[in-house]
Amino acid sequence: MVILADAALFLALSVFVGVHILEGISGNNRPKLRLPSFLIALLAIALIVFSFIPFGMIAEQTASLSQDPFPTALGSVLLDFNIGQGFIVFVLFLAITLIARSTLKEKRWLLLLPILGMILASAWSSHPASLSNLGYFFDVIHMAAAMAWTGVLLVVGFFSTGDDRWLRFFHWFTPFAITMVLLLFASGLGMLTLITPEYTNSWLLSYGQWQLLKHLLFIPLVFYGFAHGFIMKKRLANGTNRTPRFSLRMESAVLAFVFIVTAVMAEQEPPHGVLETLEYTNMSELAMQMITTEFSAGEIVTWNMSFPTFLLIVATGTVLASFIYSVGKMESARFAPIHIVLFVLIAYTGIMLSADVETTTEDTSGESTMEIELLNDTQGTVGDEYLLQAEVTLEGQPIENADVIYFEVWPEEDDVNKGTIIHAEHESNGIYTADYTFAEAANYYVQIHVTADGMHRNPVHEVEVGQ
Repeated sequence: MVILADAALFLALSVFVGVHILEGISGNNRPKLRLPSFLIALLAIALIVFSFIPFGMIAEQTASLSQDPFPTALGSVLLDFNIGQGFIVFVLFLAITLIARSTLKEKRWLLLLPILGMILASAWSSHPASLSNLGYFFDVIHMAAAMAWTGVLLVVGFFSTGDDRWLRFFHWFTPFAITMVLLLFASGLGMLTLITPEYTNSWLLSYGQWQLLKHLLFIPLVFYGFAHGFIMKKRLANGTNRTPRFSLRMESAVLAFVFIVTAVMAEQEPPHGVLETLEYTNMSELAMQMITTEFSAGEIVTWNMSFPTFLLIVATGTVLASFIYSVGKMESARFAPIHIVLFVLIAYTGIMLSADVETTTEDTSGESTMEIELLNDTQGTVGDEYLLQAEVTLEGQPIENADVIYFEVWPEEDDVNKGTIIHAEHESNGIYTADYTFAEAANYYVQIHVTADGMHRNPVHEVEVGQ
């Protein structure tokens, strides 16, 4: 449910952004648009509903665990949780945008300012934002660039009419798209260093598998943009009577699928430390089939070129060349999805076939490491206040000003992504605490997430809760 809501939110916000970008462009420099009169109202409703669903589900879970009435839990999440605060700000900026639409008749590009506020609010509760301010900055740039690129493609692909002005459109959209791709690449690389410092090791987890799929999809998207911005534009300049509308729809559809993959990733446990994450979550089934079934301390996943892999690389190059020709020719644009599927399958197979686990000989004895000792009791009682506590040190010295620190609690039989977040407070000498009340007898996982001095750790331990 949350995955579908997140994906739908990304798509609705992209269309909303795309409409306002194109409204800020002179009508002579874009195809004529025929937007349904109800589109903006429908998008506004969709944005509110789909942004509320994840927030509402957290409130429902909080009410169940705390045994508080749902309205009480809803108010608590709304005011005390980042996702609730972000929802309030998101709706306020949406309201500002809608009001400004009815009053601002000229300089419509100014409407992008409150829309940027919506993106800032939406990213406030994201995982990169929970790690550091830099992670929040990267996520905002990533979201804004992706939605601007996708939104323009969706609106032009599905709501444009007529066969003229396409060449003028590509004159500004090509450098615009290149800029968005560069921003996506730079911000994505920044988030990668924060969330997935062990990139190849992360392939052992579901998050890493989905992330790899997302990265593989991004490659043909870049070539899609190249075919549109250069080959297709040249054909338009030579007077072809075909429009690129269908091809743009295909490109936007691939971007929409990337949003779905991103939504799935948001519900997976991010692998800051793969070995730690494997203590409380299962290894990916695909990784178990193609890489290894066991992973221990001192081991790393490596990628080594082999002759079969080389042949597969040649095959991916051939597929991409055929793909560019297909898109640029326009007559064969409908075959583009087939090329993309082939590319992803071949590239993924090549990567997995050459992935293996090796023992590292790297000397890390001189590196500074953050140590976290969970001081919680191993047993708890239903209904009683349970003290969550952990000691955080760096080279034996207490860390008293961690950038981000919070506990996460979930029953053993539940998915890790359904955990309850409890913010921790520093007591003294690097010891952080929080209170929690277990609602049911079960075995629970208690995990602490700590970001400090550019490092992130998230150890976990089990608590047996009885009546």
